[in-house]
Amino acid sequence: MKFLKWLAIVAMAWGISGCGSDPQRVRLEIPESVVEDPHLVAPTDLIELREIGDMRGGALSMSPDGNHVAFMMHRADVAANDYDVGWFIAPTDRPSTGLYVHDGGDPTLYRYGQPGGRTVGSWISEYAHWSPESSGIAYRRRADGETQIWWSSRDGSKTRQLSHNAADVEEFYWRDGGSSVLFITDADRADLREVEKSRFRNGHVYDYDKEWSTIDGRPYYPRYLLTGGAPRYWVLDIASASERRATDDERAEFDRLRQGAPNPDFAPKSRRASWTEGRRGVAWLQPDDPELQGMNPPLTVYASILGDDREPIRCTAEECTGRLELFRYKPKLLRHWLYWSTVNDEVYYVRQEGTGYSKQSLYAWDVRENRVRKILTTHEWISDCSIAHGKAICFRETAEYPRTIISIDLSDGSIETLVDANPEFRNVMLGDVEFLEWENELGHGTFGYLVKPSNYVPGRRYPLVFVGYRARHALRGGVGDEYPVHLLAASGFVVLVYDKPNHYEAEEKYSDSLDIGRARWGVDLYDVRVPLALFEFAIQMLDEEGLIDPARVAITGLSAGTNDVNYSLIHSDLFAAGISSSVEFGPNNGVLSGVSAEFRKHREAIGAGPYPGPHGFLPPHMSLQLNAERVNEPLLVNVSDAEHPWALAEIAALARHDKPVEMVVHPDEGHVKWHPAHRFAIYERNVDWLNFWLRGVDDPSPAKAGQYVRWRRLRDAQSLN
Repeated sequence: MKFLKWLAIVAMAWGISGCGSDPQRVRLEIPESVVEDPHLVAPTDLIELREIGDMRGGALSMSPDGNHVAFMMHRADVAANDYDVGWFIAPTDRPSTGLYVHDGGDPTLYRYGQPGGRTVGSWISEYAHWSPESSGIAYRRRADGETQIWWSSRDGSKTRQLSHNAADVEEFYWRDGGSSVLFITDADRADLREVEKSRFRNGHVYDYDKEWSTIDGRPYYPRYLLTGGAPRYWVLDIASASERRATDDERAEFDRLRQGAPNPDFAPKSRRASWTEGRRGVAWLQPDDPELQGMNPPLTVYASILGDDREPIRCTAEECTGRLELFRYKPKLLRHWLYWSTVNDEVYYVRQEGTGYSKQSLYAWDVRENRVRKILTTHEWISDCSIAHGKAICFRETAEYPRTIISIDLSDGSIETLVDANPEFRNVMLGDVEFLEWENELGHGTFGYLVKPSNYVPGRRYPLVFVGYRARHALRGGVGDEYPVHLLAASGFVVLVYDKPNHYEAEEKYSDSLDIGRARWGVDLYDVRVPLALFEFAIQMLDEEGLIDPARVAITGLSAGTNDVNYSLIHSDLFAAGISSSVEFGPNNGVLSGVSAEFRKHREAIGAGPYPGPHGFLPPHMSLQLNAERVNEPLLVNVSDAEHPWALAEIAALARHDKPVEMVVHPDEGHVKWHPAHRFAIYERNVDWLNFWLRGVDDPSPAKAGQYVRWRRLRDAQSLN
């Protein structure tokens, strides 16, 4: 199977993208049993995991009868630089390896939220749409250059393509008891190809106010460019396999299905509602504090039993108010935690607790008795749950084990594993993992996971590596999966996977992104100073414990984590080395990274300043280019070809000042690298870089001789500064 060539690049711009379809693709299977073979963790143990769900923790679909779940599973193949993808169905009442029902088609990648946004590179799994009678699943599948609706029976015995539209299906819903489907598309594929051919032959007019980015010479056109700015609505009749354009009433029906159950009209402040079966009762979350009505305020649980008096009932327990689990994604993408019991009048919800909101606590509220009980508390990553038969069926991932599907007994909080997609991982030997919570002297708190070397010796001091910026990604390589936590630990490092503090104070008050941006960055540079203060406190804490050598500490980061790298290298001497996955905040990066009118307005509002030019208060504090003389630590940058222009001036400035810096550019990548071969190479290079600078260790492999020649030159130049 070959990766997409030039003509297929336009498909990436319009939605789903990935490898080409290959009838010889390996069929994914979860082994029934595993031969015991304990071994130290290796790169392929992490990169080639069978992954269920996606990077957001979503894409688990429960059948209407509650007896089965459907999920997409994919697995990287480093040697082939490819992925295998499949659809699986598993029962909810017992452990199983899941039943393979069909090939999943090409990989699907996440897009930036802006119109015409770039493909990010993170994997996004599709949600299956169960037929109303639970007999099978419908799903989008991309193969042979088109995205259509497919259907597979629950037992895997039947599979067929349902839609045959000239355009790619973007979203769909069952209707009429499963006899038809409503779906939307953009323009026909042929018309989009003509637009791209014309651009290739004639060029394209650069629009300073509308273009998202052209740093690689390709425009990413807004959705619905050729359809009058709106999607096309369709009706698919299952029996006749015929398709027709939807009527106005059917378009409105599609929008209602997308919205889900509406919030109750007698609760105007409600943020999210959950209705009982038969709609005899409704529960909802609402912010009570009149001063805190922003995007993410403290919420309180309410309910109403409609058969009684419709009067809202407020949960008065302290545990019913706070930072309740409320996902910002649309309901169709990721479910929230607010459910009714199917057997009594209890409402289930999740409250975030602990330092930096490090833990999730699952509660049950008895509406009639107004009594609350705690079911469980955990710092593990539990997500995308559905309720049936007195149990919650969810994803779970830990810092020591890949994602599984679990069943939580809602009566006592006991957990049973239903699907373990990677039973072989039990044989992988890892270092000890400790959950940590800590605060700096200013009272800012966060949490993370401390991973010790596999052969840890008490009393010995080890070099420390910070990996960020979300602790839930501690199993592999942090956000973006480039800094392999357990491989670094196996190489002799202590690794601290930290969670970057959120800006809840701003989100409690504001809903407008510009106001949040102003509050986030502000004149006190809160966003970047707080992580550095937390790093400093963690280093001091681990030094006092005798665990680390404070003279051998490294900082790493991707995306928002690069802000921490930049600021830390410029404004502190805490670190002996750094690795970044991109370089941001150069004075002209706004021109390169996005210049739409909306984007410029946002960047200027948060203090990044007008572009081009080194204006605003952020570049002087954050730009390596403007502070090259202050950066003395060796810096490795693993950047994608789509983002490397952002880094050119920054890296050139460091090199001009004879600073130890190296940049490696990876082709056909976005913000997150998704090619398995690239991820493998980055894993190895990052471990080698930190071994070289923090431990004085070289890999003797002849294939790597060239990199050590370059790095020794950098070290020699550093010694002269």
